[in-house]
Amino acid sequence: MKLKIAQIGPLWENIPPPKYGGTERIVHYLTEGLVEKGHNVTLYACGTTQTKAKLVSVYPRPLFRDQIPWWNVMYPLLNITKAFENEKEYDIIHVHLNQGSDFMALPLCQSFKHKVVFTLHFPYEFNYTWKGNTEVFQKYKDLQYISISNSQRKGGENLNWIKTIYNGVDIELYTFNKTPEDYFLWLGKFNPDKGAKEALLAAKKAGVKLLVAGTIDKVESEDYKYYKNEIEPLIDGKEIFFVGELEDKKKNEVYGKAKGFLNPIKWNEPFGLVMAESMATGTPVISFRNGAASEIIEDGRSGFIVNTVDEMVKKISEIDLIDRKKCRQRIEENFSTQKMVNEYEKVYKQIVIEN
Repeated sequence: MKLKIAQIGPLWENIPPPKYGGTERIVHYLTEGLVEKGHNVTLYACGTTQTKAKLVSVYPRPLFRDQIPWWNVMYPLLNITKAFENEKEYDIIHVHLNQGSDFMALPLCQSFKHKVVFTLHFPYEFNYTWKGNTEVFQKYKDLQYISISNSQRKGGENLNWIKTIYNGVDIELYTFNKTPEDYFLWLGKFNPDKGAKEALLAAKKAGVKLLVAGTIDKVESEDYKYYKNEIEPLIDGKEIFFVGELEDKKKNEVYGKAKGFLNPIKWNEPFGLVMAESMATGTPVISFRNGAASEIIEDGRSGFIVNTVDEMVKKISEIDLIDRKKCRQRIEENFSTQKMVNEYEKVYKQIVIEN
């Protein structure tokens, strides 16, 4: 069964992203995978997007790169309504909920909701900055939702969750490295919830070298203040080294050469693609027990799950107990892009058959 599918992606970054951008990366993997399977796919994204699907754009460049603030709703509104105006052309419309502005898709799809599926790329219960999201979801709880981890559903168990489909990692992009160098790694966006400061403090306390790689977001003022006030003063060039925002080839190298990846997340992260990417190169992860960490990492086998900075320090000294081959195997068997695409395809076909 060949399907006509619309993918509504975020406009904030290129698809695929040149460096940071987890949601954009997943939308890319899914879109290209569906095209390879022979489906007729249309991707709604910014104009510089690279895809084998048909591309429809309402804005020529990534909004983030044009310094358009994250709270802007105008261009996301145009993106969503452009796709919905063409709904009769599609068997399935897949909306990737990524920012608060994407919520407007929930009421706008009511007349054809049987063919619309929503993937959440944030927790059901978000932090204090997203007040009201719970009430909105409860109003539209009967729409068709896909979670990217089981932990993501916390607080919203009564939503019409039709499946959990884990994010996928491009196994071909990441190279297994059995002989790491003598450093640890933190990679992500400089936001308090991502735990960059805790990673730096753990590394300093353990007396190990730490590379810090990530996005400095000057558009989001609070994140920028966090980097300038809490992170930058700890980067000393002796134990802690900032290596910037990395593109794929360099990211693969830096992941693979690390002894371990530090992930002291402080929020209910719905998946955590950096953990899976790190493990794909063979590098084990030491993560706080939050979000989907326990679903990705097998504690004591492909990394460690801890509760505090002090526990992370202890496990840093035990990182050589982890078999790096088992880290790679864990991703190959459970978190590949091929498996992700296959699971979404099954959901799409089931929806079409039932309607």
